[in-house]
Amino acid sequence: MNGTIIAYEDARGVGLIAPEDGGNPIGFRVEDVDVPKHLNVGEAVVYSVEVGDWFANRIAILSAPRATRSRIIAALLAIFGGVLGLQKFYLGYMGTGFLIAFVSICFWWLALLPVLAAAGLGVIEGLIYLTMSNETFEQRYLKGRRRWL
Repeated sequence: MNGTIIAYEDARGVGLIAPEDGGNPIGFRVEDVDVPKHLNVGEAVVYSVEVGDWFANRIAILSAPRATRSRIIAALLAIFGGVLGLQKFYLGYMGTGFLIAFVSICFWWLALLPVLAAAGLGVIEGLIYLTMSNETFEQRYLKGRRRWL
């Protein structure tokens, strides 16, 4: 079913959807939204409702913006700058990027083992990025917020 968000309370994570066919509004919970993000009144959605249920489930936002990060750039940063976690910073995983950079910079003296491990993981991660489709990359790393391989 198609509808539009007519009310949303961020603090409680609940809102109302007005069905496209003009029926009674349907409630929803933010945990039932496919791609969690900040919801706005007026966004178009597709949803389903169990028989006799007042709450919508399996809600997909139609007006969700496309991802703004390039898979190719992320792959190149992983291959050539993975030792410093550059791909993590680019994808918005600041904590993970700082962790990789910190370990590489602070513990390089341990027979270069952490540096080699970070560089190797960067190359592997870059190759994974290069071999997947743009849609899979977007779903897994940008919308799904998957931090590691």
